[in-house]
Amino acid sequence: MTKEFQIRYQSDIVSSLSRRLMNDVVEEIFNYLDYDSLKNSEAVSVQWRDNIAYGKTWKKLLERNLRLSAEWREMLEILVLKWSLDSSVPKNYMHCRTLCKQVGNSVSKLRRNWLEGRHSKNEFTDFSQPEIESIFWIRGSLNFEMNKSWIGRGQRDGSIRFWNRWTLETSAIFQPLLLTNRLLGCNTVRCLQFNDDIVVASYFGGSICIWNVHTTELLQVLHEMDVANYESHYIPVNGLSLGGSPGNYWLLSCLSSPTEQDFVTLRLIKSPSEEIPIVHRIVLDQKLRVLQLLVNDTHVMLLISDTETKRDQIQIRSTASMEILKTIQIPYSEMGVFDYRKGLLLVGSRYEIQLWDTETAICIRSVRSSSSIVFVKYVKLFFF
Repeated sequence: MTKEFQIRYQSDIVSSLSRRLMNDVVEEIFNYLDYDSLKNSEAVSVQWRDNIAYGKTWKKLLERNLRLSAEWREMLEILVLKWSLDSSVPKNYMHCRTLCKQVGNSVSKLRRNWLEGRHSKNEFTDFSQPEIESIFWIRGSLNFEMNKSWIGRGQRDGSIRFWNRWTLETSAIFQPLLLTNRLLGCNTVRCLQFNDDIVVASYFGGSICIWNVHTTELLQVLHEMDVANYESHYIPVNGLSLGGSPGNYWLLSCLSSPTEQDFVTLRLIKSPSEEIPIVHRIVLDQKLRVLQLLVNDTHVMLLISDTETKRDQIQIRSTASMEILKTIQIPYSEMGVFDYRKGLLLVGSRYEIQLWDTETAICIRSVRSSSSIVFVKYVKLFFF
């Protein structure tokens, strides 16, 4: 044994403790390591690998990260949906180690992909677009939606088709009430929203349909034209948002009227099969056009275009009173798409995605794209 090797061998405290049968102390040392450090420690030597293998270090790391790290919790939820994994923490060492590496490597890969601008692309043939869409396309138009489980899209016949987000297989079809109006395009889906309980879609004819997401049963049809007292069916429900929690879902809609004023209506859905009351209704200035809108338990957000100044703005209002709390001036977004989560505003223009801090009204990140941005979405850990 060379002198250099002997010095290294003697300075290996882990191996030294193991020779003294102090494996509980060794395990306690390894319990302080994070995922990357523990993974690298396995490659140091056979002795280190055996110490990690026969202890509960991987199990404790998994439990600690799932308790303290939102990234790990959300990634595990995504992997459970994608690969049908068992979400419970396994007792077996090898299962804990495997699950840790699946989650940890996926989190690391996601960070690298976001920093380096890498992305994947999936295409499937039955993702049809309404034939009438090119005629009625309006800035902010959106009859596509997704969450952690499903992708939804309005079809040519006015139905809503759901695909499994991970397998891209059709999982459900929601049929609307057949509309009697024969005007061109009145059955075309204008906007689409859904959550774990209900699906909501608006149509160019001015109707809003609500379905049960589990049974695909049509629960209710709301007629926005009746609210505005207009007879024209060419005026679409130019925006739709669904937020809140079970028993208190907020439904926000915008009706573009023939008078060139936009009507924004807020409803509270306690039971989707019962009468849905209007909580607030506001009429915007004639020069302001609503491109898209969002609602949650505390805030209403309107992406608005000023037809006189040719500038866009985000109005942040109180859900309880609809009073304006803050206005953020943003560059002309052209495509009129945005999303919001935890104080961060994601805005899409034709070739750029911008990330804004709503507290400071400062753009903190900008990412260029070679393609037109027609949809942006926060879905757990991912941007779309």
